[in-house]
Amino acid sequence: MILIPFFWNTTDPDWIEFGVFLCSAGRQFWSVADTDTDSELRGMLSENGFPTLEIKHKTDCIFAEIDRQAIKLSNFYLWSEVDPKVGEEDVWRIYRIPKALWSDPVFKEHWWRTSGILPLSSPLGDMTE
Repeated sequence: MILIPFFWNTTDPDWIEFGVFLCSAGRQFWSVADTDTDSELRGMLSENGFPTLEIKHKTDCIFAEIDRQAIKLSNFYLWSEVDPKVGEEDVWRIYRIPKALWSDPVFKEHWWRTSGILPLSSPLGDMTE
């Protein structure tokens, strides 16, 4: 099962900041056993420095919303700090999206389909509203 830690930051009136945690310098998603319970996932996430707000199950993956205010991003590599072709570091990939565009459902659907970061179109559903 794929585990996707992510966060949203919507405090800027003009921008949405979206971060997703990826493995192998951004080439892979984090994998967990299909039998892991939410409690076990929360424990694993906590041990790895991810203060979890919510865990949401979808068909092929599990989304873990991380508390953006509590996580210390300086403890992690960012996408811009590694070579995605040869690096093995786990990274946060952070996107900045104009709020004016994000409110357009056509843009939002296109962004999910073309971003390459998530396995399904609009996987977070109402969590992105």
